[in-house]
Amino acid sequence: MKTKIKLTKLLLALPLFLSLNSFTDSDSIEVGQVWKLNVRSSASLNGSGEVLYQIASDAYHTHRVRIFNDWDVFSVVDSRDLVRLRKGYEIEVTEKLYSNEVLKVKLLDGRNKGRFYYAIAEDLTEKYLLEEKEEENEDS
Repeated sequence: MKTKIKLTKLLLALPLFLSLNSFTDSDSIEVGQVWKLNVRSSASLNGSGEVLYQIASDAYHTHRVRIFNDWDVFSVVDSRDLVRLRKGYEIEVTEKLYSNEVLKVKLLDGRNKGRFYYAIAEDLTEKYLLEEKEEENEDS
């Protein structure tokens, strides 16, 4: 009887532990962090590279399409509303939107430097590296 109760408790707790993994990625992204693109990417118009979105809803709908795999319903993004990135470009997170699934970011490199765009949080954790802040020594 006791083993049956223990097994039931374990089975009830298992989904909780599995769901904690999904929270860790988006929770590790904080406002003010600088991330550097670490995958091969091309800024050419016909290339398949990493992008930032000019419209927040485009980023959110693209994220939803990836989840439900229904490209006809959720996402129609005009390619003119995308900013293509090159490897090594840095972005700074300025705000979290749509339950932390979309991030408002400031582009720190390239010809659109200083402008604000939107990125999918999942892409950030998979394709970018967090830049470590260099602490300045106030004594020197």
